[in-house]
Amino acid sequence: MKKTLLLFAILSLILGLTGCGSNSKASTTESTTDSKKAVEVEDSYKFSIAHLQSKGSAGADAFTYLEKILEEKSGGRIDVTIYGDKSMAGSDTELGEIVRQNTVQCVAVPTHTLGAMANIPQYKVFEFPYLFESWEEIYKVLDSDLAAEWSKTLEKEAGVVVYDGLVKGWLSIGTKGGPINTPADLKGMKIRTMSTDMQMGLVSSFGASPTVVAYGELYTAAQQGTVDGMLTATSLYQTDRFCEVIDHLSIVRATAHFHIPIVNKEWLDSLPEDLRTIFDECMDEYVAYARELEQKADSEVINTLQTVEGVEVKEYTEEELAPFKAAVKQMWETNYNIPGEGVLDEVITLLGKDKATILN
Repeated sequence: MKKTLLLFAILSLILGLTGCGSNSKASTTESTTDSKKAVEVEDSYKFSIAHLQSKGSAGADAFTYLEKILEEKSGGRIDVTIYGDKSMAGSDTELGEIVRQNTVQCVAVPTHTLGAMANIPQYKVFEFPYLFESWEEIYKVLDSDLAAEWSKTLEKEAGVVVYDGLVKGWLSIGTKGGPINTPADLKGMKIRTMSTDMQMGLVSSFGASPTVVAYGELYTAAQQGTVDGMLTATSLYQTDRFCEVIDHLSIVRATAHFHIPIVNKEWLDSLPEDLRTIFDECMDEYVAYARELEQKADSEVINTLQTVEGVEVKEYTEEELAPFKAAVKQMWETNYNIPGEGVLDEVITLLGKDKATILN
């Protein structure tokens, strides 16, 4: 009996030790899995995007598309977060600053903001009124070797890398009073502009008083009468609800509104070669998609503003635009060499145009 009990005790001890061995193996497996997860997390790159646009706008939808393709094509190694609708900044200038500081890694800003970030006067060519007659002409310059050279200064001095840009539409003048048949109808009106000398000069040439207001404060400024109107992209009157604080929209087509995506260089340089290739491919795909969305939005918004929002929209014939073109001739002469000696000549040549006939 004692022998039986002793044998039973030995067997129990052996089984107990075997059980401990099994638990030890499970712990090792769990440890290995945790390590793998840690490696996976270590190998991921946080990528934040900030913008000012409202949910549902073409610009916001394009960034959502960029988030999708970056995460899919990188297998989750690029982890994207979007801060939209002015949640991280209230102006284009602020967007430029937070991407320089690497607070976020990507923003899209107008050309005048790029020029101010590293004192690049060449970008002012995009603000010359009536230089461009179509989006295709604008893209011809934005995608050119000329623009690529200008962007190198930003990489060196501002620490950001420039990708191909997109047009958000012609800048149109929205007012509480109207219609605006000629520049004389704008006389004495306070029209909101961005903080760029060229845009302020354009509004002054039309006889109005340029008033700088941060984009995030624009709706309230128009609602409270701080300004009598504004100059911004046609599609934004609908998506950002400016149609609620104006009743007339004048599509004078003097200049366009641009968004140029820029990415923090330090963050880009941290990517391994394979991810950098994926990232650049995704940015190219995003720009193509965003251009398509913006052009579609621009073509549809005029009808929406008229039939749904009750805004009186005026589009101009070439004959009706003649007084507006005449009004900016002095502005052209005064500012011709501001982008740099010969720069505007190069752009005009690239477009196959003649300076003498642009405003005629």
